[in-house]
Amino acid sequence: MRNLRLSSLFTILVFATLSTLAQSSPSWRTAADVSEGARGSIVGTVADVDEARNQLTLDPDDDRSARIVVSADSLTTQFNGFGGVINGQPEIFTGTSGFANLRVGDRVDVRGMGRSNNIIAADVITLLGRTVAASQTGVGQTRPSGSATTPGATSRSSTRIGSIDGTVQQIDAADGRIVIVTDRREVLNVRTSSATPVYFQNQTYRVENLEIGDRVRVNPDSSPAPGGEIRAASIEVTRSVQNAATTPRVNSVSGRVSRIDRTLDMVTIDNGRQSIRIDVASATDPSGHRVRAGDFVQNDHVDVTGHYSGTATDLFIADVVRFSDDATAPSAPNSNAPALPSTGVDLGSVTIYGTVRETLATSPQLVVRDNQSRTLRINVLEDFVVRGKTAGTYTTASKLKENDSVVIKAFRDADGNYIAQTIRIR
Repeated sequence: MRNLRLSSLFTILVFATLSTLAQSSPSWRTAADVSEGARGSIVGTVADVDEARNQLTLDPDDDRSARIVVSADSLTTQFNGFGGVINGQPEIFTGTSGFANLRVGDRVDVRGMGRSNNIIAADVITLLGRTVAASQTGVGQTRPSGSATTPGATSRSSTRIGSIDGTVQQIDAADGRIVIVTDRREVLNVRTSSATPVYFQNQTYRVENLEIGDRVRVNPDSSPAPGGEIRAASIEVTRSVQNAATTPRVNSVSGRVSRIDRTLDMVTIDNGRQSIRIDVASATDPSGHRVRAGDFVQNDHVDVTGHYSGTATDLFIADVVRFSDDATAPSAPNSNAPALPSTGVDLGSVTIYGTVRETLATSPQLVVRDNQSRTLRINVLEDFVVRGKTAGTYTTASKLKENDSVVIKAFRDADGNYIAQTIRIR
């Protein structure tokens, strides 16, 4: 009878303890649940990673309408489930070395302290899953004493079969390791040795002859490497970074313009899951006309063809830019565009940001005052189609009113006349 009473008392104490823990560390479901000064946890998918600030943006599983900013301490935040096994125990990363293992699309469990504006100061970030299995990066530096096994995830050794193509990002021949970024944007550690052969144009080289930016094909060794890494049996250089005549791999990205840097001739687009920097310094439109950062307007939807930089995988080099909203415009206006004069010289393409001062109702030309306080006369027909502020809405040049804010893409002929090609109301 005494044992039964002790058992009942123990059960009550356990439930009381669990209840207290649950109250002090609730499970947040939405951004609105995160309260300043309270501890809790939330599960979601990584939407963006800002390594400069040690911050990530999280899409909660139960709240797709509002994202949460998670701040990781550069020294102490623990990252579980991102590595292999050390002496039979799951590897635990801390601080910046752990943050480097995060990838957009990772599903994680974040535990920490709530701050204002839906910000969580993370104590522990646990990897729950990835859409694409990949070997992990980095080297674990610390394991707190008495740490338990990693919750929610188990480390996975590489099950890859066949060769792996990618671009060299780091080389440490002394440590027997190179880091490559695959065509699927995976970051992989590749283990090598002084005897690992490197082939290029029917010649055999050594690992230290590799250069950052080289395109390589890694043929994995069948023997496992520590931490789920890849051990290279041989490496073939498919394109040397010094071979400028080789055309880079062509890719394409699309999304809405979120930031414009006219000084650096760069824009940033958001595809709904991540932000991508686009270098438009050498970009053209489908007709071959030069495109500059000043030609973009925030919220423009664009499709960009080009390639990722060989030395910076978060930078996309644009070759051709297509403004998708323009593709939905009616085809009839093309036949109404003013005929281009046959001057025998190339026409200059310009983009004008300005305000309508005289309309076609009072002037034979559209008179615009641009941002540099210049008065410009634009040749345009009355039934020329003008794109409205809202996507999918259109009007005509004859209906433009004074003080309308417009963006005009025009050709300028040898005599300095401007001929409108597209007009958009801002």
